Amino acid sequence: DVTEIEEKEAQAKQEEQIMKEQELSNLLHEKRYLKALGLAISLDRPHTVLTVVKAILKEPEGRRHLEENIVRLRKDQK
Repeated sequence: DVTEIEEKEAQAKQEEQIMKEQELSNLLHEKRYLKALGLAISLDRPHTVLTVVKAILKEPEGRRHLEENIVRLRKDQK
């Protein structure tokens, strides 16, 4: 039955989204901002991206680290 397959695929996709959200939360809690930045962008969470950028800029050498990581982003992420 196609419906059952589609439901399983939707459930798997939702579970993957939840796992990524949890990973993002963990990264922010651990103050691993540079990795969190990429994940927040891929999850299309602009407010979180802004929060992460602000946190990075508050750190020593934050501006340099941010610039280095922005250069490595894909064009669609920028």
